[in-house]
Amino acid sequence: MKKITVLTFILLALILAACGGSEAEPTEMPPTEVPPTEAPPAEVPPTEAPASEGAGSPLDSMEHTPDPELINKTWAWESKDPNGNDIPPINVPNPENYTLFFNEDGTFNAELDCNNANGRYATSHVENPQRSIFMELGPTQLAFCGEDSFDQDMANMFGPAQNYTIEENGNLLKFISVAGGPLYYFRNVSDIDLPEPEAGAPSGTVTAPDGVFLRVGPGTDYPYVGAAPFGETGEIIGKSQDGQWWLAAAPNLPGGQVWVSAQYVDAVNVENVPVVAAPSVVPPLTVVPWEWVSTTDPAGVTTVPNPANYIIHFKDDGTADIKADCNNVLASYTTDGSNINITPGPSTMVACGPDSLDSQFMAQLSSAVIYFINGGNLYLDLPADSGTMRFAPQGTPPPAVEQPPAGEAEGSTFYLVSYGPENAPQTLIPGSQITAHFANDQVTGNAGCNNYSAALSTTEGGFAIGPIVTTRKACSEPAGVMEQEQAYLTALESAGAYQWEQSLVNEATLITQGKIFYTLPDGATGVLNFVSSP
Repeated sequence: MKKITVLTFILLALILAACGGSEAEPTEMPPTEVPPTEAPPAEVPPTEAPASEGAGSPLDSMEHTPDPELINKTWAWESKDPNGNDIPPINVPNPENYTLFFNEDGTFNAELDCNNANGRYATSHVENPQRSIFMELGPTQLAFCGEDSFDQDMANMFGPAQNYTIEENGNLLKFISVAGGPLYYFRNVSDIDLPEPEAGAPSGTVTAPDGVFLRVGPGTDYPYVGAAPFGETGEIIGKSQDGQWWLAAAPNLPGGQVWVSAQYVDAVNVENVPVVAAPSVVPPLTVVPWEWVSTTDPAGVTTVPNPANYIIHFKDDGTADIKADCNNVLASYTTDGSNINITPGPSTMVACGPDSLDSQFMAQLSSAVIYFINGGNLYLDLPADSGTMRFAPQGTPPPAVEQPPAGEAEGSTFYLVSYGPENAPQTLIPGSQITAHFANDQVTGNAGCNNYSAALSTTEGGFAIGPIVTTRKACSEPAGVMEQEQAYLTALESAGAYQWEQSLVNEATLITQGKIFYTLPDGATGVLNFVSSP
């Protein structure tokens, strides 16, 4: 039985709509213990054979002036902004599979998902804030990367003349079509300074020619924090339970360690390396910068058109760096359990334009009172039920909505097996049963004693259930069933996010289990755990 995990926040659509093609497997980043080297991480070596210089190429008559801020860095594609055009935006779910590396000699290397390519380029006017570039794609592999791949979308950015800017202290590269086309955002994959392993210590050397990405956990679902180039060596301090990932020492990073895929590392002296439990895929508040994705309030959902322009990075010292469109802000913050208080401090005072959301962004951050992390996303609740901000980890945009097939009985009726705090749910009372059936705009079922029904409404940022109507029967057996029923109905009314799992059974995709998340009275996260058969 092949299992597929689906994560999204629109419950009704998930239960009823049909699922598209299978998702393409992202390329695993080369794992290796990253040693403390000063060379840029995950640098892509220059291609030995530049793109073919075809007759009549505009590049033949262009003068190339190397831009020191652009060259010798690995740039990972994060998103495409339609820029007012009637085309869908793109948030790249696996940026490490779509990279650019510009060499000083006017050649570049590109990774387009499962294909590698070379090309030529020319830059000029590097002294201006907005610089010009012309890129021409050369020899390219033509493998089919899957229906969900963005390889062709990335390939389409080559050819037309463009301007570009380098922002965020050299970490963000933005391509701007001179013809008013879409904007492409790439992020610099920086190197990580790691200690040289002692003689005889467990260690690993990167064997991937293009270097390796380093992540906060053993898997491609975890955000990457940097990279290590070919030949880099680092100290191995652990391994994943399945032996597919190494844990490397990284004292300069939060947590002091990184994970790298064992497939791309030559490891030695690792016979006695301990197995280390994988961290939660949900990143702690301070591990990654967060991009503002949307805000849901009583008036509806405000979707942020360019999340990369609205970022907050919480630091361990109680400060936070904020990018509010064209302004940078230094803030302080405090947390107490799930409570949070963010206080903006010194800020630049640039006018960002009439379409900017900078004022709204800062006002909402300043009024946030509660935070929680679910499904890899950060949520900041505003006071008095006035709204909820949603953030995605920088470099790992929120997953696109995926919808499993409808029509299977197993895909619509579920049986509760446990509920309560996410880290310590309690099982149902023996002899009791709670069901939930999702259809159209309603959820119905039996809460253990009484039948219930409730309206279900959806928004882009989540869903709401209620008010709940029940029959009025009283049950005495099994003992505690009425208290359990009330706890379940209360949880259901405060639900707002979920995670379902599908399984491939006899060539049919069925939902077999899932979780609905809700908020406990103390502000902590609770979970309702369901299965598709009793």
